[in-house]
Amino acid sequence: MNASTSRESATPGRIVSLAVAAIAVGLVLVILGVGFDWDGFGGGLVIGAGIGLAAVGMYFWGYANGLRRPSSRGTWLPSRDGRG
Repeated sequence: MNASTSRESATPGRIVSLAVAAIAVGLVLVILGVGFDWDGFGGGLVIGAGIGLAAVGMYFWGYANGLRRPSSRGTWLPSRDGRG
């Protein structure tokens, strides 16, 4: 059981590492696309792929931060006083 717990605790770190790498690659693609002034379909494809890759990286970074929380407790519960 010890090996699975250490693997589970390392998973968010791996996800964050991959997310940061995806963001960096996405930013490099956008900078290359704009810097070399690529136009047409290819330029739009590179810039769009860069923005998409950065957005997916940001999503997974937030997802990994959510996994790091000790428990997923509810922040809102309906009223239990019987009035509705």
